[in-house]
Amino acid sequence: MTAHDPSTDSHTSRPMWLVAGLVLLLQGFSLFAPMAVLGGAIHWPDSLDYAPAKMLPLLREQLDAVRLGYGLYLGYSLLFLVTGVLTVRLAARPGALGALALIAIGAAAASALARAIGILRWLTGSVSLAEAHAAPGLSVESRAAIEHMQSAVNAWGGAIGEMLGVAAFAAIWAIATSLVILRERQLPAWAGLSGLVVGLLVAMPALELFGITPPISIVLSTTAIQLWFMALGLLFLWRALRRSA
Repeated sequence: MTAHDPSTDSHTSRPMWLVAGLVLLLQGFSLFAPMAVLGGAIHWPDSLDYAPAKMLPLLREQLDAVRLGYGLYLGYSLLFLVTGVLTVRLAARPGALGALALIAIGAAAASALARAIGILRWLTGSVSLAEAHAAPGLSVESRAAIEHMQSAVNAWGGAIGEMLGVAAFAAIWAIATSLVILRERQLPAWAGLSGLVVGLLVAMPALELFGITPPISIVLSTTAIQLWFMALGLLFLWRALRRSA
């Protein structure tokens, strides 16, 4: 593979490099906000595995913080689509996007949608169940039924949000984008090679859908892609600064 020729990115304007760099850095750092809010309020992400009998009262007790934290997380998740499209556009040559680039953008859209659905389980259905669970005079049987329903809602939403959105679709985007980087040579080869590694790491938690215990946690795989976002963001800002020189 030949070295990257800076002249090949002449079609890209300085504002686009600047905006893309800022967006990717925002994507890389913005996860810390919901983590801080939810971690302090409900011990997230450990609380994702709490039994409903423990989670529902905690959710009701910390409802304002939960709404704020998951609201921030929803914004972070929807921003992923913008990040995905910008990265693909800068990785590809000018003109119409090829099939691989379009696959990457489609995967980014699917990832953002799946993440949003997963998050909404905590802002809608789980809140209703938490209120019902706290109703005075509730029988033991009714309380157990609500807890079973919460288990089903959490498992369904988690499969869509974490397994599909955060893992499977995000991995498809990362791998497809990395292949575009390596093929089009608009970005340095290290960006594509490191992205392939990140994509494989991000995909691993999705093995749980097939009854296979992932070799790494979703927290570690998410950390890997966050670091890749930051590295790409700095690269894009460097391109913007170089154009202003």
